[in-house]
Amino acid sequence: MKLAATAIAAVLFATPVAAQDIAGPVAAAVDQFGQSMAESMTGGPGVFVTAQGKAPLPHSNGLPLTLTIKGEGATAAAAVADRNAQLERVRAAANNFDVAIEVGATSYSISEADEFAAIDWSGLNEGAAADAAADAVEAAVETADTGADAAPARTVTASVQVKIDRPNETRLPGFIDALVDAGVTDLDDSLNGMNLGAMQPFLSLLGLDTARDPGEAVWNAATADAVARARAQADAIASASGRPLGQVRYVSVLMRSHDGENALVSVAVRFGLE
Repeated sequence: MKLAATAIAAVLFATPVAAQDIAGPVAAAVDQFGQSMAESMTGGPGVFVTAQGKAPLPHSNGLPLTLTIKGEGATAAAAVADRNAQLERVRAAANNFDVAIEVGATSYSISEADEFAAIDWSGLNEGAAADAAADAVEAAVETADTGADAAPARTVTASVQVKIDRPNETRLPGFIDALVDAGVTDLDDSLNGMNLGAMQPFLSLLGLDTARDPGEAVWNAATADAVARARAQADAIASASGRPLGQVRYVSVLMRSHDGENALVSVAVRFGLE
């Protein structure tokens, strides 16, 4: 159990390129542990190899920009109206650059007003400003005391996620400026609008890096390449041992990752020997 925990920890703190160097020996150790049982179940000795295949990641220039538009108001209707006004400005910018826009579903949130949040605390130690801040605090306390039975002020927020096709790289800076002029303050240029920060490299090693997930077609291409590389290794081993290589007995996908340019898939494959 201690050995397994150490191996897992080593995998988590490896780089994507070094992941195969760790995953291979770990898989080999597991295979050797059950080799006698496997041979009796599968009908004889075989060749066990690990390999890493790759396939190009899609270029980020072909993927959309993601932004979030938020409208606010005292009512849901007012929040939607505010959101629609912002959305129309974004549509106009997109139309000017001849790029398509896709608007997602609207989500709503409600927050209560905080009397103390509106107080300017920046000049608390400066004469008149300090007096003004003290008066504001006193007024907020009186409001809280006298208005205990009154309904608190609330703000409704209507949010919508928007995906916009990218113009070519020469026009992209101008388009970003146009979005800023339209009031956009929440723009994400990652592959799918998610940024996982410091956890990104570790999730990548486990194949859970959602911000660089190229889709199953790319993963499958990398897997096929890995199995082909494994077969070439096993064939060389079988030839050196003087026995023809047999059929594949099992294949295990050890890890999905990427190196920034390619999707990487590590596999463990056991071939029979004829």
